Amino acid sequence: MFLRKMFGEVLSKVLKQVMQDYWKKTMTAVTNAINSNVSLLKKISIIAVMALLIFTSIFGVYNYISMNRALSEVELELETLKSNLNALKSDAQTQETIDSKEFNDFKVKTLTDIAITKLMLEQFNKAIFNIADAGKGFARVDTTTGMFFLMLDKAEQVDDGYKLSFRLGNPQNCVYNGCKLEVKWGKKYDREDDSTNREEWEKTLNSSNYTISNLLRPGQWSNFEITISPAKSEEDVQYLELKLQTSQIIMQKSSQQEGSQ
Repeated sequence: MFLRKMFGEVLSKVLKQVMQDYWKKTMTAVTNAINSNVSLLKKISIIAVMALLIFTSIFGVYNYISMNRALSEVELELETLKSNLNALKSDAQTQETIDSKEFNDFKVKTLTDIAITKLMLEQFNKAIFNIADAGKGFARVDTTTGMFFLMLDKAEQVDDGYKLSFRLGNPQNCVYNGCKLEVKWGKKYDREDDSTNREEWEKTLNSSNYTISNLLRPGQWSNFEITISPAKSEEDVQYLELKLQTSQIIMQKSSQQEGSQ
């Protein structure tokens, strides 16, 4: 047992010494190799550094060119989008102008049609005279219950007004128990006078209401007179407007009914 233990210790020391000598020789050889090839290593390092710099420069130039190309493409796309937007805007403005023009034309046509229809409906709802033309003609007047003819026979100045003599004709086959008159008078409207519009002129007219109690028989003229005031001269009655309103109608019996009775 003792011999075995001693042999083990000797073997361990020998192996340790061998290993130390081996690493010492190896390190010495490496150090000598490095020392003997310092210039070669420096050259290799310089070449590696230069290669790295060249690669970095080439990569940077490539990135710069690629970035510029990408920017140019983006700018081109932006210009294209801008052109398209301007074209769309121009088309929209053109369409808006067309729509506006069509709408204005339609509005003018509609208002014109309404005005013509209104004129046709209202042209006989009143009779208009100038007292200077008394006895020269008659006018048609429509009411809610029928049509009449009105004639201004004579105009006489009295005090601060005028006495007007009329004839009212009933062309229908029924009897009306009188009627009501709405009369307006004043100076004639001057279309060439830009200082006053029609609405302002209408406010200057005088007005009055009258009741006519005469029976208005079919196919006959009925005479009546009214006096309007104030009116100091014919100029104050250049415009004379009359509207009629009838509410009581008396129906006549036919000849057959009268014969049977």
